[in-house]
Amino acid sequence: MSSWRNITVGNLGEIITGYTPPTKNAEYFGDKYPFITPTDIKIDSCTVQTERFLSQEGYEYNKSRLLPPNSVCVTCIASIGKICLTTVPSVTNQQINSIVVNQDKYDPYFVYYLLKTKTDVIQSVANSATTPIVNKSTFASINVCVPPLSTQRAIANFLNRKTEQIDEFIRIKEQRIELLQEQRTALINKAVTKGLDPNVEMKPSGVEWIAEIPGHWNLVMLKYAARLVYGDTLISENRENGVVPVYGSNGIIDTHSSANTLSPAIIIGRKGSLGKIQYSHVPCFVIDTAYYIDRHTSHVNLRWLYYVLQALKLERFRNSVLPGLNREAAEGQYIPLIMTEEQTQIADFLDDKTQQIDELIATEQRKIELLKEYRQSLISEAVTGKIDVRNDG
Repeated sequence: MSSWRNITVGNLGEIITGYTPPTKNAEYFGDKYPFITPTDIKIDSCTVQTERFLSQEGYEYNKSRLLPPNSVCVTCIASIGKICLTTVPSVTNQQINSIVVNQDKYDPYFVYYLLKTKTDVIQSVANSATTPIVNKSTFASINVCVPPLSTQRAIANFLNRKTEQIDEFIRIKEQRIELLQEQRTALINKAVTKGLDPNVEMKPSGVEWIAEIPGHWNLVMLKYAARLVYGDTLISENRENGVVPVYGSNGIIDTHSSANTLSPAIIIGRKGSLGKIQYSHVPCFVIDTAYYIDRHTSHVNLRWLYYVLQALKLERFRNSVLPGLNREAAEGQYIPLIMTEEQTQIADFLDDKTQQIDELIATEQRKIELLKEYRQSLISEAVTGKIDVRNDG
């Protein structure tokens, strides 16, 4: 470690802050120069791709340097600390500070991995304005420790190999989750539209999403089985200490002292996560970004209806003017009408089967998190010299 040197980020190469030409001028945007913004930079991806491009006019207006391949880009405003390497000559917007690495002294991939271990530091030096910013000079002043170039290259090569292997394991786990989710969806769709008896006589339903149904089933508009009720306004300042879950369109956001549902309830995203279906096993408070259905507004088995609504895919029914779920359109959809006993049987069956699948998904997700933690730990140990990789592989 005696040959390692303490320097600042500014010593790694030339630092360039991007720029955005006026978006109202369509002629500034075209297909010539890749134009990178923070949304293009993915946390777990080394390189970057973008669907945005500047024209020659936009590039000339930009008055910003064209970044060569293997420049290191770091977000300094939105989602501070996301990092990537360019693969082709590119430009960035003003929310990104980039390092055109001095490759006579520093390996770009090593610099990328080094800065991946400095995310917390980069975020901590942001100013305290309403929108935190890491300006160019502050970014340049961050301290780092680097080894000789030959060691940098050895570390970069080691990490390229190892992270590629880890990322492949993660991709396999993600594919497994995707297959399990597809299996879950297919299981629900089949159970709520075909029932549990594989030998039952079927008949056409006349409804596209349902197709054939058991001969003893009928259909009914959703509004005759349940009514979608608007949630209530409950700003954070008015929430009182309690154990009642507060639901928004995307899940539990807080707790409160009282509920506005009279029983366990189905929660349906009205804005934001439009059409997302959730279920609360206890009375809850549903805010005004969502609808709800409880025992007071429905006479059917709520667990059965919860699965029916998942199969119905309510996200299809958007308002044409104001953003949000079109309640009238949703309540006008046909759903199966079956006896209460069969509703309970289907709900119990799906509760059991989906719980098994959800547990498998949760296991795979935990494995992914462990792989990501291992990936970050390996990067940190390698770039700080805690593991010697010079003779590896």
